[in-house]
Amino acid sequence: MIADIVILTVVFAYAGFAFFRGIRKRKQGACAACAQQQSCAASCCDSASSSTKQPPSG
Repeated sequence: MIADIVILTVVFAYAGFAFFRGIRKRKQGACAACAQQQSCAASCCDSASSSTKQPPSG
């Protein structure tokens, strides 16, 4: 009985932690909360390249 209570407490505590961590990361934005922000090649993580567009050559 005590083991069941401990297991349920751990599961609900982790679920609450994950829920609030997700909310906090969502408020930061996609790239600001990304764990791979430093090595990301996506254009959203590079503010300089996304704000400057090159004219098409040709």
